[in-house]
Amino acid sequence: MEIDITKLMLHRPPMLLVDKVLEVDGDFARTSFEIKHDNIFLDKNNVLKRSAQIEIMAQALAASNAFDSKQKNKPTQKGFLVMLKNITFFADTKCGDILECHINIVDFIAQTHIAQGKLFNQNGTLLCEGEIRIYCFD
Repeated sequence: MEIDITKLMLHRPPMLLVDKVLEVDGDFARTSFEIKHDNIFLDKNNVLKRSAQIEIMAQALAASNAFDSKQKNKPTQKGFLVMLKNITFFADTKCGDILECHINIVDFIAQTHIAQGKLFNQNGTLLCEGEIRIYCFD
């Protein structure tokens, strides 16, 4: 199931770091993102800055929340990243790579989604993982 991301997200290029929502199944979601040559988070060696890997996970969570809201005919909530926990980086990624993010929502406390995220490249190599928390509001 592919969903037009621009119908779900408030972000717009160059800050939009999700191209497609590939799957949403309950508390699990998968998104993809292709790193193009004009990405503002590429360094001089065409390597994506690691801070962008975290933002990709946060936007994947936002996209899954927006999809869920749309399915329930509710307005999409706004939100912002409020906490990172146990973020581990395993590898870098570069221009031309297609990334896939897996998000598992583990809790929702005081308007805050708590999720475990994992980011992979097109070869299935785990790039980073960790817990992200997004505060949501109307």
